[in-house]
Amino acid sequence: MTDLGTVRRDGSFGAVRFERMYGAAPDELWAAWTAPERLGRWLGASVSGPIEPGAAVTLAWGDDPASQVELDIVELTPPERLEWRWTVAGEPPTVLRVSFTPVPEGTLLVLDHARLPVSMFAGLAAGWHAYLDGLGAGSAAGWDERWAELLPAYKERVAEL
Repeated sequence: MTDLGTVRRDGSFGAVRFERMYGAAPDELWAAWTAPERLGRWLGASVSGPIEPGAAVTLAWGDDPASQVELDIVELTPPERLEWRWTVAGEPPTVLRVSFTPVPEGTLLVLDHARLPVSMFAGLAAGWHAYLDGLGAGSAAGWDERWAELLPAYKERVAEL
């Protein structure tokens, strides 16, 4: 495992994959992803709508449509796997898959976000990195600074593809 996510081409799009160890049980991490108030805490967004199969949920970091994401909940298999269609305004839908595997130390979380628009690829990869750090901390505090710190490394990785 590496701290930086693995970036790859996904047809004419991009994709990023992270493998992270957390010292919490899968049920605990599952709740952090599926309880709206907990999800909003580490993402730093307001969450409208229930996180349940077939639901449409909005994540909002502000009032501007460009700062909002529409989620379509495709799959929820507690506490093992989730799949969401993640749509940023004006962009085609992307596919977010997260798995939670119990290990002796806690949980191995694997996040794979595919079909990322090339124009947003590096920024989304750096964003997920910073968000996963926030998941471990239980808060999105310092996200902007962490994202800005990580962005050059992800731009470099994407440019090498």
